[in-house]
Amino acid sequence: MPNWAEGVLKIRGTRNDIRNFLTKGLSPIPSISPQIAMMTGKKVEEPKVEIEEDEWDLTMKSPNGLYIEGTRRAFIEGTIVWDFDDKHEEVLTIDSFKQAWGVEAEPLAKLSKEFNVDLKVYVFEKGMEFNQDIEIHKGEIIKDNEIKFDDYEWECIYPNLGG
Repeated sequence: MPNWAEGVLKIRGTRNDIRNFLTKGLSPIPSISPQIAMMTGKKVEEPKVEIEEDEWDLTMKSPNGLYIEGTRRAFIEGTIVWDFDDKHEEVLTIDSFKQAWGVEAEPLAKLSKEFNVDLKVYVFEKGMEFNQDIEIHKGEIIKDNEIKFDDYEWECIYPNLGG
């Protein structure tokens, strides 16, 4: 069982580029893995992603969460709610991001370049007592900092998140 680095994923870009990232860069997580299903004789049901969009906002959810394509165990749990700003570049903040052990910037950089978006990640990992701060612009990793603490419980602003 891994420790989880949990926190926030921000996506910045045009509305169309962010929408493409959401609909093509994320996939629904099945309720049971294909390997377990095969061993137990069960059928894997294809999970569905529900997307509701109007002129003001977009809501996206899947019963078991969403996997971020091309990553090693990076997920979004819960519902994504995006209120549009009607600006050329919009920002979507997702506060249910998590990745096993720690965030790997390279796979996210590839997605950033592919979908022409900027990504910003800040996560907390209680078990190993570190935070991670990542920023990627159109495929270029601007920063990938691991933040250590002398006294994690005191210095970290959310010491109980992750782990």
